Amino acid sequence: LGDVRAEIPEDLPDVQNDELIKSVLTKGVDLRQYSRQIEQELNDLEDEQLASYEEHEGALLELDSEIRSCDEVLENMERLLVNFKSSLGAINNDIQSLQNDSLSMSVKLKNRVVAEKQLDKIIQGVVVPPDAVRLICNGEVNERYLECLVEVNKRIAYMRVHSKQHKRLRAFQEIQPELDRLCFRASSKLREFLLDKINVLRSLNSNAHVLQSSIFLKYRFFNHFLIERHPEAAVEVRDNYIHIMRQYYLDHFETYQRGLMKLERVVADKTDVIGMEESNKLSLFGAAKPVARDKANVFNLGARASSALIESEDSSPRAIVLSIASDANEKYTFEALFRSYSLALVDNATTEYEFIMQFFVSPKARQRITGSDMARMVFSHIFDPSMRVGEQFLKAYLETTYDALGVLLCVRIMSQLASELQRRQVPVLDSYVNSMNMLLWPRFQAILDGHIESAKRLASYKAKSKIDTQPPAIVRRYAELASSLLRLNQGYNTHVVALSLARLRTEVQAYLAHVADGSSDKHASLVFLINSYDLLLTVLYENGFSEREEEVSSWKQEFATTVMAFAESELEKHFGYLKLFVIDAERQSDIAQISADELGRTASVFNGEWRAQISAINSSIIQSFSNFRTGTEILHVVLGQLIIYYTRFHSLYDKRIARRAASASEICQPVGVQTVMVDIKKYRNNF
Repeated sequence: LGDVRAEIPEDLPDVQNDELIKSVLTKGVDLRQYSRQIEQELNDLEDEQLASYEEHEGALLELDSEIRSCDEVLENMERLLVNFKSSLGAINNDIQSLQNDSLSMSVKLKNRVVAEKQLDKIIQGVVVPPDAVRLICNGEVNERYLECLVEVNKRIAYMRVHSKQHKRLRAFQEIQPELDRLCFRASSKLREFLLDKINVLRSLNSNAHVLQSSIFLKYRFFNHFLIERHPEAAVEVRDNYIHIMRQYYLDHFETYQRGLMKLERVVADKTDVIGMEESNKLSLFGAAKPVARDKANVFNLGARASSALIESEDSSPRAIVLSIASDANEKYTFEALFRSYSLALVDNATTEYEFIMQFFVSPKARQRITGSDMARMVFSHIFDPSMRVGEQFLKAYLETTYDALGVLLCVRIMSQLASELQRRQVPVLDSYVNSMNMLLWPRFQAILDGHIESAKRLASYKAKSKIDTQPPAIVRRYAELASSLLRLNQGYNTHVVALSLARLRTEVQAYLAHVADGSSDKHASLVFLINSYDLLLTVLYENGFSEREEEVSSWKQEFATTVMAFAESELEKHFGYLKLFVIDAERQSDIAQISADELGRTASVFNGEWRAQISAINSSIIQSFSNFRTGTEILHVVLGQLIIYYTRFHSLYDKRIARRAASASEICQPVGVQTVMVDIKKYRNNF
């Protein structure tokens, strides 16, 4: 076996690895015998295979025939598939060619659409319909004409914007001269149309505002077209309108101003000053003439503010209608007439300014000045004469008036008009408002200076020794004038008004002091001052002013000081011994220096007459002051001072007598303070 293994080549790994051979070699089988056995088995197998082949020969031949038939069919199928593949390749080429053609056609279509849009825009921008051309050249100027003109203006604007971009286009070169001729023809017709409509305004019977809204604003594009395309014609139209409307407004405002002057009711004359005595007003022949009692009070504002001021709830928002006022035979104070004229001027100016901004200012026009400046210029040319009429109207009044309230009301009217103009955003009447104020304020100051000088003149006269305790006429006049001026100054706090009131107050106070100092009767002088101050305060309080106002607080202080002086005077008159004793005793450095005998005599006198003296004080006050409130207040002050002096007397009595306890029974015991106070309470409601 070892020899056999040695004979096997080592380079036969497949033989060595064969399982069958390994098994044979392992078992020690005889290889020659085993080889013969294997050979015999192979021969037997070959015989069996040959027998089987002979047995199935027919079937195999038939199978071979079928295989050959299948090969022929497959060859035919191969030829068909090859032909089909060739056809598909041709179709694919055709599809690619069609796709390329489609892409090319799509690009061409897009380019054609873009070009068509651009050409259509250009055509629409330059081509004017023949009907529109015929209408603009030969048609009537109406709404249809306006529509066609708008279209033509669009063509002109398009040509102007795109002329440089498309200057090489033949259409642009050909259409430009035609559009220029069409524009000139349209400008000529529009000029004639607008001038004819403006000439209608020459008639005083025409209503300019109705024509403005119904015709001019409706066709304002016509004027805008002239401003943009034919400035010379637009200037002619504007100048013609300015000339006619200036005269139109001037005639109307002059007529209205003359009518208002006929309705004026004169309120004050030169003699109507607070310091003029009634007896000084002379009649035509120099004799004294009393003032009529039903004459309007020139110092009391009354309802004048509510009927004159624009922002008042009671005032009418409309101007005075001359025909209605004349038929009713009504008369008005000047401030009402001035308010009416100013309202008419402001309303017309507002309407005119808004019209000018819409009609004469074109947003697309190329002008050297802004639209607002152009509107101001046109408005100024139109309304300057009418504003001068208003100034002359006011000047004529101011030259003759002495009505301070009327002048100040006119000032407030101008202030409210300025606010109204600001609310309406109409800035063209600022100069008018300023010029009116420049006229009003100096005259107002001059009139108040006249009142101040009249008070000075009264104070320069020699005072009478016998004084009338009732307030003089100047007090009520001043109180009503001051209240009226304060009412008109509420919300404005004008320094001129406040300063003039302070000067006037100083002069009136000086006059009252002059009258009081000239009297030989101190009691009557104090009563005169108290009654005068009381009247002043009563009028101020009735007009709704409190002590927060400087005018009220100043007179209130004077009133309180005078009442205190009156109280001291009354106590001096009725309880002078008590007052003198208390003052002298309190000056002593040592309480022991006070005479006990004098103390007892003072107490004795007071015990004997205090009730009678209090009653006398009450009677004196009742006779001196007819005003319930004032009399009560003064009585309380006098009796209050009495209690103060008497309390001080009791304090001195208690301190002095305490050191002489042994002899206290020898000194008269004064009445108790509480007893006096209980009795005083009886006089609280005597007024």
